[in-house]
Amino acid sequence: MPFLIVLSTLIQLLLIIHAMKTGRRDPWLWVILFFPGIGSVLYVFFELLPELRRTREGRAVANKILKAVDPHRDLKRLAAELARSDNVANNVANKINLAKECIHAEMYEEAIELYRSSLTGIYLTDPDIMLGLATAQFHHGNFADSRATLEALIQHNPKFKSAEGHLLYARSLEGLEQYDVALAEYQILAEYYAGYEAKCRYALLLKKLGHTEKSQQLFKDIVNQAKKLSRGYQQTQKQWIDIAKQNLS
Repeated sequence: MPFLIVLSTLIQLLLIIHAMKTGRRDPWLWVILFFPGIGSVLYVFFELLPELRRTREGRAVANKILKAVDPHRDLKRLAAELARSDNVANNVANKINLAKECIHAEMYEEAIELYRSSLTGIYLTDPDIMLGLATAQFHHGNFADSRATLEALIQHNPKFKSAEGHLLYARSLEGLEQYDVALAEYQILAEYYAGYEAKCRYALLLKKLGHTEKSQQLFKDIVNQAKKLSRGYQQTQKQWIDIAKQNLS
């Protein structure tokens, strides 16, 4: 309890200093001083967050804070935009945006329904919508549906290229335990996929199937190549680099 009091006092002091340095002394200095806790919260929401949102980095921070306060904030906003849609194009665009947010919120059934209802008229075989549908189906555990959607996507859009779609196809095959075909797809992906996810998933499946020597070589390649990457890029690939390290004998 004393720690929380100290922390609250420290935050209050920092906000007072910020208010004075940025010319916000009146009335915020008195609000923060005489209304501990709620005064600080009000200052953050009405002064700091709008200021943060004026820069790209700030917007990212502000959105994280707002999502922490209301995790379904974007879902509510996008659902409201869909309800206000006044033409077919806007309606489809809003459905897709809402479907993407549903996937982030792990509401896969809702995402599937939104994507399916978007596949109509001129959008009947739209590759991006079909890829979104396959993604939602995969995360919902419908591997057969995901594979079928991706195969239909390529049938109707033979020139469409997507590394993410290709990876999703390989993962769907793996989910269906069609391991030989999945391995063949992963092998192709490992040659061109940006980042280490495809190569790492390939190595993990090889290891699972008992191809120890080949999987170990792939894990070793990932770890050795990662040492040459910039620190920033290493951070973006950290999940797969760590998995490779953990699986090295």
